[in-house]
Amino acid sequence: TTLAAQLGSRREASWIVDHAGPDQAQALADRRSAGEPLQYVLGRWPFRSLDLKVDPRVLVPRPETEQVVDVALRELAGAHHRRRAVAVPGGLEANVGPICVDLGTGSGDIALSMAAEGGGRSPGLAVWATDVSDDALAVARENREALAGVDAGAAARVRVALGSWFDALPGEILGRVDLVVSNPPYVAESEFPGLDLSVRAWEPRVALVAADGAGGIGGLAAIEAIIDGALPWLSHSGAMVIEIAPTQAEPSMAAAHRAGFGQVGVERDLSGRLRTLVARRSS
Repeated sequence: TTLAAQLGSRREASWIVDHAGPDQAQALADRRSAGEPLQYVLGRWPFRSLDLKVDPRVLVPRPETEQVVDVALRELAGAHHRRRAVAVPGGLEANVGPICVDLGTGSGDIALSMAAEGGGRSPGLAVWATDVSDDALAVARENREALAGVDAGAAARVRVALGSWFDALPGEILGRVDLVVSNPPYVAESEFPGLDLSVRAWEPRVALVAADGAGGIGGLAAIEAIIDGALPWLSHSGAMVIEIAPTQAEPSMAAAHRAGFGQVGVERDLSGRLRTLVARRSS
């Protein structure tokens, strides 16, 4: 009751006590009262079927990104099906499993979810999880190791690579990727001061804020970099799924059309906001 009064939330107090036990609960409650996100205080947070380690090296996993994974799973299956449908029988394209690339993986939430949920639907699936941050990849590796204890097959599907966007990928998968998926930085510099204090003070700024896009659209630079670099890596039937801010829907679609994607659209999240750019190479 005392913790609930301190936090202003009986639910959060219950989570903290269940997680830490009564002896450590007060220290965690003090951290939470100081503004630290509950996810970092607990050190773990659920994301779809996963129980992820999270700390200030990576973003807090959000429900909007869980929905992005829904779209990504659908597009991965569709791209792989289209590729196999036009492949020469018995050829490499007909027999090789699908390849998914998660750019800017952070905690590994998207990549590990794709591996855990997509592997059963897509035999032979390989997932590449990339990030420019060594710290973020350390968290992703820890989460992959934790997944291995629950689903060794899913964890084995994930390869982790350090580097900026496509620079992290090996040349042998050039032109063979069925899906590029990403939750990149997309907050504009001008929007950052208006974010909740817990976000500004605790979450990694580099994973949140992006420079203006080529047309001066706030926060669009990382999205444009992924769009502009994707086509050479994708198979002829490949697709791209990117989490965006609702205000970036039109310029993101325009960028995908300019880059040469045949089918481009944006899907809404559960709140009805435009959230997920979907672009397919084939028309």
